[in-house]
Amino acid sequence: MRLLSWLAPGLVMLGACSTDNTAATSPLSVAGDWTQGARLRDSVHAQTHLHAGSFSFAQRGETFKGSGQQSGLCNAASGDYTGPLADGALFQITGGVQHGAAVSFKSNMCTYDGTVSADGLHMTGTATCSYTVQGTRFDWSGEWLADRVR
Repeated sequence: MRLLSWLAPGLVMLGACSTDNTAATSPLSVAGDWTQGARLRDSVHAQTHLHAGSFSFAQRGETFKGSGQQSGLCNAASGDYTGPLADGALFQITGGVQHGAAVSFKSNMCTYDGTVSADGLHMTGTATCSYTVQGTRFDWSGEWLADRVR
């Protein structure tokens, strides 16, 4: 519910399937399935972007990798559109590192930095994303959050 109240009203969330994560994990381990969302802005083009989706992480020691998926909308002066950050396509998570409560990881278009809550159930942080469409570069930055699927 926390994730839904954080994203703008009217954003349709797609249901995410999760697997049974019965393996014991450290309270601050990010291993497992998460619902996630972000609120980003491209100030050069005066656009906003909202998405909701999922992350699934496998962790070994302080490193992790996984996959993610997200859907949502971008808003420009010309109206709403679905851009590459919210097209629903599966993407890979690479370069994940967790040092205590601090986490960082990358996708094909974004870099995420954040913090795991003391109970290991939530993550929050900042994201920077970029891509080029028809010769125009878009640079997004803003907040993301994730809640562990239980």
